[in-house]
Amino acid sequence: MATLTLTDLILLIPMALAGALFFGAIPVASKLTLNALRVFGALLGMLCAVVLVEGLPLLI
Repeated sequence: MATLTLTDLILLIPMALAGALFFGAIPVASKLTLNALRVFGALLGMLCAVVLVEGLPLLI
């Protein structure tokens, strides 16, 4: 089983930023909703990065 190291997690910040920007572009009226969407997007981006880092060795 592979273990996560600090170098494996280098994708977390760019993927979190991409998720926050993607979900932050949704037009909503409330700032609270916009911030909640940005946080959700950042968490979803980080989850995708972890899945990508852990899943790539299994494909090779």
